[in-house]
Amino acid sequence: MSNFRVIQCPNCGSIQSSASTTVFKCFGCQKSKTINPKSKFGLGVKVLQTFDNGKSAALFIQEYKRLKFEEREANR
Repeated sequence: MSNFRVIQCPNCGSIQSSASTTVFKCFGCQKSKTINPKSKFGLGVKVLQTFDNGKSAALFIQEYKRLKFEEREANR
């Protein structure tokens, strides 16, 4: 069973899930980054949450985006 990671792109801020353990490619800006590199050269992407299945990851992304939208609307 693979783990799904919910990742926010450091370049464009897009949030998506990935089953990869090494490389993350953003659907928004098409940039590739390493996931939590062991090297001290440069930063990788930050993993927001890890799930056992894709459905849970998708539900988390929906809720995360909903909360961010409500927060933005409240600050207007």
